Amino acid sequence: DTSTLKQSLSVGALTDATPKHTSSPGMSKRKDGGDLGLGLDTVVDDSPGGSVTQLTKKIFYFTVFAFSGPLLIMSNKNVLSNVGFSYPLTLSFLTLTFSWAFCWIAIRLQLVSFQHKDTVDLQFYIRNILPIGALSAGTIVLGMASYLYLTVSFVQMLKAFTPVMTLSFMTTFGLTHPSREVIACVLIICMGTCVAGLGEVNFSLLGMGCMLSAQMCEALKLVFTQIMLKNFKFNVVETLYYITPVSAVWVLLFASMIEFRHFDWSTLNLLRDNASAFLFSSIMAVSTNAINAVIIQHSNALMLKLVATARNGLLVLFNAMVLGEVVTPMQSFGYSVSLAGFFFYNVIIRRAK
Repeated sequence: DTSTLKQSLSVGALTDATPKHTSSPGMSKRKDGGDLGLGLDTVVDDSPGGSVTQLTKKIFYFTVFAFSGPLLIMSNKNVLSNVGFSYPLTLSFLTLTFSWAFCWIAIRLQLVSFQHKDTVDLQFYIRNILPIGALSAGTIVLGMASYLYLTVSFVQMLKAFTPVMTLSFMTTFGLTHPSREVIACVLIICMGTCVAGLGEVNFSLLGMGCMLSAQMCEALKLVFTQIMLKNFKFNVVETLYYITPVSAVWVLLFASMIEFRHFDWSTLNLLRDNASAFLFSSIMAVSTNAINAVIIQHSNALMLKLVATARNGLLVLFNAMVLGEVVTPMQSFGYSVSLAGFFFYNVIIRRAK
């Protein structure tokens, strides 16, 4: 039903996270055998074969990105609607906890490098990690609250302006210096998505305040995560290892106040009888969190939001043309404008190189 769909759309783990200090949108390359992506030790080869390898990695990363997000939404919807576990905050807490456990096991088994253990002292943790965790939880909790007061279409319209917020914060923190052409492309993408969301609009000042606050939390979270990935040279697994516990604690706090009082023995039975569904959602959360961080690490926080917008547009048009889903002319026009803006954005970025 509509309420369950709204809840499922608001569940996600650390949706989009991880900032960086360089404004270069291209993939970072190191010749001395460094970390690319998840933290695995690699050596970059500038030979033609090495270029092919890097291109293959890019295609792989963006392919995973294209499918992980939608699969996470579908799996969460399945748990919340079909399974009947109508506790989105608790589900977010479970997926966050699973993500941290996955990173902990990878580090303990030395599957990835863990180079910043000595860097993360109490002062560093308070100044750099706690804010990201709190912002991540704010994105989840405030985003869920907004669906209680606003229609899905209006929420999508508001979400369209997240790239603008992200670009503004990146500029404020000196992470990028966008040209007029880049700013124009970002605005075109946002306006296209906004037009696609036009339809039934049920305005609520409280709901709009929650959604705009959630988007501000997300934009700031992306920028601060980029700083960890690029300025402090954390790899993806290290970043998630430190951030997810903080987010999980904040989400658990709100879940305990809002959802736990509705629990009974049947809730535990749902967890036991549908363990595979919860496990799949958790795996999709790990995949989505990791690939979001990789995209940021290889480009920047703004590119992550723009790619996500383009992905959503392609999915809508694909569903309309191939699967026969009903899409209004206004939606088709809006998403086409967004995709055109994304195309020209990439042309400008490549030309700038």
